[in-house]
Amino acid sequence: MFLLFGAFFAGIITVLAPCVLPLLPVIIGGSVSGNIADKRRPYIIAASLAVSLILFTVLLKATTLLISVPPQVITYISGGIIVGLGIVFLFPKLYETVIIKLNIQAKSQQLLGKGSGKGAVIGAIITGAALGPVFSSCSPVYAYILATVLPVNFGVAMVYMVAYVLGLSLMLLLIGFLGQKLVRRLKFASNPRGWFTRIVAILFIVVGLLVITGYDKKLQTYVSEHTPFNFDKLSAQLIPNKNKLDSANGVLNVKSTPAPEFTGLSGWINSQPLKLSDLKGKVVLVDFWTYSCINCIRTQPHLKSLYSTYKDSGFVIVGVHAPEFAFEKDPKNVAEAAKKAGLNYPIALDNDFATWNAFNNQYWPSSYLIDKEGNIRRIHEGEGEYKETEQAVRQLLAENGGSVPAPSNMMNESDSVPISSNETPETYLGKSRASNYEGSPALTVGTNSYTLATTISRVNNWTLGGSWKVTSDGITAEKDSVIKIRFAAKELYFVTGNDIKARIELLLNGKPISGTGHAGDDVKDSSINVSQAQLYRAVKFKDFQKDMTLELKVPAGVQLNTFTFGS
Repeated sequence: MFLLFGAFFAGIITVLAPCVLPLLPVIIGGSVSGNIADKRRPYIIAASLAVSLILFTVLLKATTLLISVPPQVITYISGGIIVGLGIVFLFPKLYETVIIKLNIQAKSQQLLGKGSGKGAVIGAIITGAALGPVFSSCSPVYAYILATVLPVNFGVAMVYMVAYVLGLSLMLLLIGFLGQKLVRRLKFASNPRGWFTRIVAILFIVVGLLVITGYDKKLQTYVSEHTPFNFDKLSAQLIPNKNKLDSANGVLNVKSTPAPEFTGLSGWINSQPLKLSDLKGKVVLVDFWTYSCINCIRTQPHLKSLYSTYKDSGFVIVGVHAPEFAFEKDPKNVAEAAKKAGLNYPIALDNDFATWNAFNNQYWPSSYLIDKEGNIRRIHEGEGEYKETEQAVRQLLAENGGSVPAPSNMMNESDSVPISSNETPETYLGKSRASNYEGSPALTVGTNSYTLATTISRVNNWTLGGSWKVTSDGITAEKDSVIKIRFAAKELYFVTGNDIKARIELLLNGKPISGTGHAGDDVKDSSINVSQAQLYRAVKFKDFQKDMTLELKVPAGVQLNTFTFGS
């Protein structure tokens, strides 16, 4: 319920977002252009924008209908429509001449009805519809709904989206009416072919060109950096923390809350199927992980140490494997990864995220420490705090007079997690979550021949060369396939998504990586021999590096899913 009202309020304040402010002239201009007395225009623009926004979102995120359409095409279409409307307003006589020459006038009148004024209605509809795709990325709350709610429950996500769009539409409606009211008071603006209408037309053209060229994004950044109002920070407050249990002091950091039962788990490893209710009387650590997640991998030595130290004293770890990629749903891949990592505690596959959702979990890795009575007593998200977790385990084991063995060796080791704020973020290569790509052509689903960017323009960006097959969650090499990424980190890893056996050659700043002294643990003779879907360690420096470029020459058939980083 909180998110429902939060979505509605987020829609209201979206008009203050840096990505919306440059578009307000189109909203106001569209509301007052043509027949100034036509009070319907704000309604029509707001309604058509709302329908366009929801329809575009559903087509893009919930279906595959637009999966092969490059995002630039959507941008060009939206910007082109806005420019076209501006030209119509600026040169109405030229427009009339064209439609007469093309014999469109008679057909239009038959379709719309003579003298009905529906031509203006069509213009208002087009104005609103063109803005829908542009507005689709303007709110962190809306993005949260798409990323977190939509994959789990389409119906609930649609309700939240409608609430957001309703709030946005009401504010745009208000802005449109205020614009109309102001224009009515200005007599010089009443002439639909006067200089005021021409100024509005020029604004349409300017805004459309900004959208087409991408300069609207630069303007957004400038507005965001040079105004005291932080829209994203305010919007982020509206995103619920699903694990907002009452906090407590000390290492047992949440007040005792009954843990939900395991649900939807399958493919148990190292154990027969377990129920949480069967584990009462034991201290249980539920660890949400996925085997290609580097952050999860870095927690494993500590989890193994905990389990080996306390398993004979009534302590159990249950690893709940929730897949990030399709290949991680394969029980054989998970079992192989667990064996390779030396994990001997119970593990189960949560391929439908049923237990993940029952715990209201949001992150990989996350751990939930449950006491002997079945109550959650500690939650930790991410890496680190290993000493605190072990202290919490010891406290819960000691409750009701339980015996506690000597602490593990890990208690005497540093468990800090040094992560630089400048580290390159995880970089997804599949079309559905790809970002920071540059090169020609644009990243598109299907098999295409790509040309490397001559120079990667900035850190965090990447580019492709040769023939690649792009899918929603990865890229597969076809012929002469090369990928380059410019990064900032201490370590770099990549994840493959299939079991093809091949040799990937690595160049660091244009040189064979083994000769640089910075080869990762899986590198031999400047190459990595891949054989299964997993994470591979490619680059390793002693200190954090601010600007490096890694090139991978990838044999045909190898699928890559993501680059991850460590510092």
